[in-house]
Amino acid sequence: MRIDRFSAGMLLGAALIFAGVLLTQAGYEAFFLVAGGVAALATTAVRRWQRGNEPEKDERTNKIRAFGLAYSWLVSMILVLFSFCATIMGFISIDAITALSITIYIMAGSAIVSLAVLHRRGDVDWS
Repeated sequence: MRIDRFSAGMLLGAALIFAGVLLTQAGYEAFFLVAGGVAALATTAVRRWQRGNEPEKDERTNKIRAFGLAYSWLVSMILVLFSFCATIMGFISIDAITALSITIYIMAGSAIVSLAVLHRRGDVDWS
């Protein structure tokens, strides 16, 4: 049995919301799961509404995504390298949760920015 992207996104969103509510009721701080579920539902619904029955990918979009995520990975690795060196040399002192949080935000933010820039530019140069 094959499940389409719309159904998978809706199931993922509902499962995250359900798990977040259950864990919150059990006393854990799991509101982020509810927020992630709502975001998954909203993203899935907006994509369905915007695209309709059009194909989701083409060669240009695949190339833009590949380059955008590669740029994001590169920015994230540079940030991790700088923060590692600064911590080893004693310039900064951060705990693991803070370092991971900063890395996650930089990864997501740089991916969004690089994809937006490449979509606005229109195409990716191979050189």
